[in-house]
Amino acid sequence: MKVLPFIIPKSPSENLVFQIDEEIRFYDKLHQHEEIQISYISRGHGKLVLMDSIHPYHPNDLFVLGSNMPHLFKSEGTDKSTSKMYTLFFTNESFGKDFFDLLELQYLKSFFTKVQNGFKILENQKELGLILQKMEDKNRLDRFLGLLHLLKRFCEVPIKSLSLGAPSKIRSLDEGERLQRIFDLVIQNFKRPISLEEVAELTYMTKNSFCRFFKKHTNQSFFDFLISYRVEHACQQLAQSKNDAIMNIAEGCGFQSQSNFNRRFKEIKGVTPTEYRKSIR
Repeated sequence: MKVLPFIIPKSPSENLVFQIDEEIRFYDKLHQHEEIQISYISRGHGKLVLMDSIHPYHPNDLFVLGSNMPHLFKSEGTDKSTSKMYTLFFTNESFGKDFFDLLELQYLKSFFTKVQNGFKILENQKELGLILQKMEDKNRLDRFLGLLHLLKRFCEVPIKSLSLGAPSKIRSLDEGERLQRIFDLVIQNFKRPISLEEVAELTYMTKNSFCRFFKKHTNQSFFDFLISYRVEHACQQLAQSKNDAIMNIAEGCGFQSQSNFNRRFKEIKGVTPTEYRKSIR
């Protein structure tokens, strides 16, 4: 399906969906679904793009996305390299409307609060990811028990919130199509100048209407989102191309001057590009 909403394929009897994605490219279209998503990256790197933030991903990263959070995983690599991700999908009513209200499961309440904005696990990622990997050979009962164990651990380990608080709601088909076109434009063309006129025309809106539309759905301006995407791409280039001049990286990410690149990079990351590169080393 090319636009949101996205329906997780499952049989009528499935309450917990386990999925393995092994592709040169993950599904990189902006989409949302009712299910909470737990995803472990075992191979590959790229960007997790949300409505109001962008996060790099690498092997052993573990992400948890809340219900109806629009997102996409943008894989980056050669045409020969593949990415691999293990994922669980479920809702808070998958096992009955009141299942997670049971007294014995009250400990898990904090998980459902944290997951509303999504989060990334900061410790024991590989250990927890292994629980997901082993589900490939497990039966339904063992996968269910594994999910409960993961939810318990998620309540205990340090996490980083992913979303800044963009509204999480079911969007209309028209809204989804417009947002998809905007995100596709940025992902495919962020290295060149993108004008407000161009993106407004793409969505069949006036400039003012487009600005209100984008702000409403992402809690940020279009250019703030564009610059954030460029900076995240620059971070990956700084880590991978350790001998490439910073000016070349800046130009390759769509910045017209190194001074502007340095300023916007520090605003978002808290350090200069040079300091960031040193910290990676």
